[in-house]
Amino acid sequence: MTTRYYETPKGQRYPLYEAPTRYTITVFKSDQRKAVIGDPTGCLIALGAMRDKSVIAAYIGAGKDAYLIFKGDKGEPSFALHYTINAAAARVRDYFDTHKNAKTQEIILSKPTAGRTLAHRAKLGKARRQRIKDGAEVKPRETPPARPRVMRLERLGVPYRRRAVIRKDTVSIPPLLHDADAQ
Repeated sequence: MTTRYYETPKGQRYPLYEAPTRYTITVFKSDQRKAVIGDPTGCLIALGAMRDKSVIAAYIGAGKDAYLIFKGDKGEPSFALHYTINAAAARVRDYFDTHKNAKTQEIILSKPTAGRTLAHRAKLGKARRQRIKDGAEVKPRETPPARPRVMRLERLGVPYRRRAVIRKDTVSIPPLLHDADAQ
């Protein structure tokens, strides 16, 4: 088993594990003043997660993946956990991004199912690439996909939310453009 790491935009690395249980976040209506639309580290849900004193940082992605960095206990190192964003949490995230409005509520980040873990997704991707390399036909979809979430939000003027870059042993977050200018 390979060890995965979560890398912050500033270059700090934390060991990354799959979440063993679900995680509940309370989002308050007052958070909407400080939250930044389209920023995965400063959005409404990320601010709610960082209210927990054991959370160092939070990344709420554009898709179904969320990452939380927790402080280590009693001399243990800090670590990151991979969570899945369920449909209800995604609706809250998207509603805030389009309307900059929210009400006080609880958001639940789920533990990844067996098919959503980073290791299993890497295994599926590797098998697909091998089939294509061996000459398997790549069939187009029979029905065109519905208009994706990004296109629906883009039409409303919502900025694109960064996705985590997943490599063989590292999950990293690209810095925002204004973060790169500050360095």
